[in-house]
Amino acid sequence: MNNYKEKYNPEFKVRRSQLLTPFGIGALMDINNQSLMVADSEYWGDDLELVHDIRLEKILGCKGFIEPPLSSMTNIQGKRFPRWYFSPVDRRLKTIDKWREEIKAMGDNKSLISFDKKPFTKKDNNRVELVPVRIICACEHGHSQDFPWLEWAHMDSSLSAADFKNHKLVLKSDAKSASISELKVCCTTCESKNNVKLEKSLAGIFDDKKMAKRFEKINVHCEGKHYWKHTICNEKCDQNLKVMLRNANNFYFPSIMSSVNIPFNENTDLEKIMSHKEYSSIIGHMKKSVRGQEYDFFENNSRVSNSIDYISEDLDLSNGYVRESVGTQLGYYSSEKTDLVTVMDYRRAEFQVLTGRESFNHNSNIEFKIKVYNKPDFSDSVKKSFFSKLTLVHSLEVMSALTGFSRIDTLNSDKILEDIEEEETNTKNIKMVSLKRKDDTFVGIKARGEGIFFELSNKKVKEWLKVNELTPMFRKINEKLKFDIHEDEKPYIAPDYYLVHTLSHLLIRELSLTCGYTSSSLKERIYYSNEDGEEMYGVLIYTSSSDSEGTLGGLVKQGLPKKFFATIDAAIEKAKWCSFDPVCIESVGQGRNSLNAGACHACSLISETSCEKMNVFLDRSMLIGTLDNPEWGFFGEVVNLKK
Repeated sequence: MNNYKEKYNPEFKVRRSQLLTPFGIGALMDINNQSLMVADSEYWGDDLELVHDIRLEKILGCKGFIEPPLSSMTNIQGKRFPRWYFSPVDRRLKTIDKWREEIKAMGDNKSLISFDKKPFTKKDNNRVELVPVRIICACEHGHSQDFPWLEWAHMDSSLSAADFKNHKLVLKSDAKSASISELKVCCTTCESKNNVKLEKSLAGIFDDKKMAKRFEKINVHCEGKHYWKHTICNEKCDQNLKVMLRNANNFYFPSIMSSVNIPFNENTDLEKIMSHKEYSSIIGHMKKSVRGQEYDFFENNSRVSNSIDYISEDLDLSNGYVRESVGTQLGYYSSEKTDLVTVMDYRRAEFQVLTGRESFNHNSNIEFKIKVYNKPDFSDSVKKSFFSKLTLVHSLEVMSALTGFSRIDTLNSDKILEDIEEEETNTKNIKMVSLKRKDDTFVGIKARGEGIFFELSNKKVKEWLKVNELTPMFRKINEKLKFDIHEDEKPYIAPDYYLVHTLSHLLIRELSLTCGYTSSSLKERIYYSNEDGEEMYGVLIYTSSSDSEGTLGGLVKQGLPKKFFATIDAAIEKAKWCSFDPVCIESVGQGRNSLNAGACHACSLISETSCEKMNVFLDRSMLIGTLDNPEWGFFGEVVNLKK
């Protein structure tokens, strides 16, 4: 396979953060009219920076996170996918390898080099740029492969695959429309040799049920290929293939696990050890160990021992404690590990610190500085009774890790470890492709930034839930539980979650007008639980940058009580009317799987990279009520008051 490998060029520039999403490993990207699948991080080489987040490492069962290369994009590789290209002039259709052979046969090495950068053919001594086909195939287990063009063209022929493997195809259309359904695949070899006109229309290829039967007829099944891997091998797969456009939104769903790196008191010594320069040296030494003999190497290697001695002396910690801490962190010693950790469990610790209910280590190397405001500190807003905490996060570290991806359907992301552990034990029902590296690390980026955290009044939320329990507004949300959705999404189909999530979106849209950052630069982190005695109704809105200086402070200034409640007032005021009302506010189902109600692009949706739930579980009426009954909204009693 010809890999696309190009030295740095502004035309091919990709930001580091984009290598998590939207151009994570296994995703397709268009560069210079070429379709490339981002290749595995194993191509990046060994000289990579290793960063740490103790809590996230423990939960994901990894030894750290490697950041994408900093300078040029030399090591970031892509593989051409799809492999089939056609000429827009004469409509010939064949694989990139066949096109390359055609140029090679001309004996022009210079043209061959140019071809590898940007495929072309020649017509009347003029170069014609080749175009990658728009159609590909994928399955729910994350595999991808080319559409079976040859088999499709010969569906009604008695020839075997061996007979037509070298036949020549053209892709033509008799209509003026560029619609896929108007295209036909024709075999020119059969027409010239056997005087048989073989052509097959692409109409109906997106009908999954029909295509399952057609693929069975031409003996085409999922080949179990991961084109992005360093070594492409065929896994056994019994999933049905789905035909899709290569730029379809559901071809790639990244699983991004993020963590606010909070310096908890119990992790103080371990943080110091892991941030010590000799810890990275130990990691480097361990790469020289033989697979399966890491424990003996760790115990007996003199360089590892010297590094442990240096850390012990420098931090004034016992040698045994340092060795045990490092060994446990790297997985050479046994440690207690929670079998199943939910997002709720993981975030509760963050929530407790952000609300000021638990302390943290102020002397840690981790950048984390907050100021908590309680109700007596709030401004004179009529809406202050609806909030219990307001926290300015002057500095924070956010670790984001690309743990895997899925195709066709979104991931069930409630249980962080569930899909990763299943991949190791049960390959039958896996929908997530794990991107854990051979060295037990994930690709990740540590960013520094700032944010605003707020907590809604638990008392107010409970009162609101009780009063509106039987209203049609609540009923339209609760009835969504009957929809065909993932079990892990059902806990979010609750009026109080719709309330918290929608308020977060409205604030992001409003803050983007005043804080100096675009809405796509702001991200949300929802802290939600409706368990009795364990309620969480909090939101962290933050921005971050991988730059060592972090961000500039524009967001945190908007979190000062007076400015914050002015922003709340403005957001609620705008939420009262959408340009698509009354259709929007009265809607019972919008968005993916109709999981939204009164929420659309004009009023509530934000960039999908900013939203934790891909712009679902949203409804403005939870905040401002309906057109006929504004009092049903959480802010209903004050929705028409200005201050």
